[in-house]
Amino acid sequence: MFAQSAPLSCPADRPVDDIIAEVHKEQSKEKERNTNPLPQIYCSWGWCHDASTTPPTIPEPAPRAEVTGHGNATPTTATLETCGDAMKMALEAAHNVEIGDYSFGEKNFSGALLRYKDALEEKPGDPAIHVRLARVFEKLNRIPQAIEQYNIAQRFPGPKKWSDEAKSALQRLQRAPSP
Repeated sequence: MFAQSAPLSCPADRPVDDIIAEVHKEQSKEKERNTNPLPQIYCSWGWCHDASTTPPTIPEPAPRAEVTGHGNATPTTATLETCGDAMKMALEAAHNVEIGDYSFGEKNFSGALLRYKDALEEKPGDPAIHVRLARVFEKLNRIPQAIEQYNIAQRFPGPKKWSDEAKSALQRLQRAPSP
């Protein structure tokens, strides 16, 4: 009997922080080679995103998957299309998180809030985005929303540092006296 191999995972399933790190790594390689005339286009795991326009331009649709005799798309092609769509969303989320992080660092909490909300729409199951959103809600003194986001962050799998931060923040916020 043959062992069944696990399906290839899509890089879009990785945590947003891993995606950001990979994008930075690829950008560093491009800077070293100095071959990218368009610095607003960044690529990660073979998927590219153009951050030079707002809203992002959407390329022409890819050719439809080949149809088998049963009227179904071939699994490989369908998987690639699904992963491609997910990767576009994940790269958008990573871009929004980076801008949100910059805004947060500049104490532009309203700007950070907008970017983290956009990132959450693109990658709703990422605990790091929920924690970042909760931090902004705390800074804006919107404690009930912060608590809600920290609770949500704990429900998703991901790097332990995010669930630990969410747990610690919940303990701190739930002990704090009401204003």
